[in-house]
Amino acid sequence: MMEQEHSRFRCVVIGEQSLLIQCCEALLARGHQVLAVVAENRRIAEWCSRSGVSCQPDFNALRDATESADVDYLFSITNLKMLPEWLIARPAKMAINFHDGPLPRYAGLNAPVWALINGEPEHGVTWHRMEAGADTGPILVNRRFAISADETVFSLNARCYQE
Repeated sequence: MMEQEHSRFRCVVIGEQSLLIQCCEALLARGHQVLAVVAENRRIAEWCSRSGVSCQPDFNALRDATESADVDYLFSITNLKMLPEWLIARPAKMAINFHDGPLPRYAGLNAPVWALINGEPEHGVTWHRMEAGADTGPILVNRRFAISADETVFSLNARCYQE
């Protein structure tokens, strides 16, 4: 029991899509504490309200909101905004980004689109440690999967979320 309590952490999550809600629910179910979510998405804000999680519309609010709180991790999930260095440096352990493509080959926006345009036989998702540049930093997890012949951008993006 003591070891399990020790492995629990406090985090902040930033993003705009339904995957953010799924990840927050998984974190809470495992006993982790989500101190705040940063999202402009109304559906995410409603989820935060129902779940008792603070929701901020802009990451600049985190300067004050978490100033006195110990944040172990920052998760950037389906977030399209570049985060400032002060925010990436904020968590005690690390800032982690979810990317909907295999890094480093498909860094940047629209990775599933580019994979289909280029006729790739496989695609993937990457969780990586965040650094100042876009989609840079050491890779923590990289999962690959085959692209089917009838794949669309919508279906490929959904598969990225499932992975």
